[in-house]
Parts: sequence; C-alpha cells; structure tokens
Amino acid sequence: MTPEQWFDAAFESAFQDRRNLVRFLEGVSEAQAHWKPPDEEWSVLEGLEHVLLTDAFFQTTMIEALTGAENSGRWDNTQPGAFKMTLEALRRREQGHVDAPAQLHPKGRSDFRPMIEELLPGREATRQALLHWRGRDLSRFIVPSPRYGALNAYERIAYAGIHDALHQEQMGRGTRQPGFPGR
Repeated sequence: MTPEQWFDAAFESAFQDRRNLVRFLEGVSEAQAHWKPPDEEWSVLEGLEHVLLTDAFFQTTMIEALTGAENSGRWDNTQPGAFKMTLEALRRREQGHVDAPAQLHPKGRSDFRPMIEELLPGREATRQALLHWRGRDLSRFIVPSPRYGALNAYERIAYAGIHDALHQEQMGRGTRQPGFPGR
C-alpha cells in the first residue's frame, strides 16, 4: 500500500468506529446519558466527554510527534524486538483496564446532544490536521505507549477508533445495569 492508502485506511477504520458510537449514542435519552452506574463506571455522558477530551489530546500529541520527526528528519524510530500489541488484541481489550490520565477525566459537561454532534466533526478535524503527512511513509514512525507498545502512526490513528469502540462497549455495559432508566 502507498502511504496515502495506509493513511486513508487508518482513518476509515477510525471513522467507522466513530459512526458506530454516534449511532449508539443517538439511541440514548438525556436521562439515560446522565444515569450513573452503581459499579463506579462512568455514565454514558461521562464516557462521551472522555472520548471528546481524548480526541483533542490525540490530535495535539500526534501533531507534536509528527512535527518533531519532520524537524529532525527521523522518520524511522523503530526498535527491533520492541513490545507491541496488535490492533485486534487492543480491540479485544487484551491490554486490560487502563486508567485514563487525570487530564482526560470528565470535567462535568452536561450538554449531551451537542457533544454527540461534535464527534464526527472532531474526527474530521484530526484527519484534516494530519493531512500534511498523508504522503509520508509513517509505517516505521512509532508513537510509543507504555501500555500498548510500539504502534506506528497508522496504528495509532486506527486505535483512536478502537478507543471509541471500547468506550461504546463500556457504555453498553452500563445500559444493562439494574436501575438503568427505561430498562
């Protein structure tokens, strides 16, 4: 595949997960979104806010990493034998529970429907922000994570969608809890 094809495929995967999340959220009422599960999981609303906070963080960190590589000319930062989870393993949650950094914890937004409306434009904004590097081969440019390993830039883009899917799964668990409104 060409760099452009890898870039487009990674974003298409991320967009598909985002569209699935939007469809799920469109079936949730305002009261359901605010309902807090008894097991200390985030409410649907809190999960949504976390997803939006993570979007902004992901965009910023990717731009910083890619700009750093551009400035240094170092586009191959692979390390032989480095730990790396596959995208399939990440989607199956083989990484286990991952605590979000404090800056990505929900801050208390309550504008549920407007937040849903931010999801697709937010993903598109990230794609637009990274378009500058679409023609660059990023398959050997690693954006490391202590929990997920040595994922290259394309895998990190695809993982942005997997992150959506994992939180949709968490939100879905909440909707099956006793006491969930309308259940």
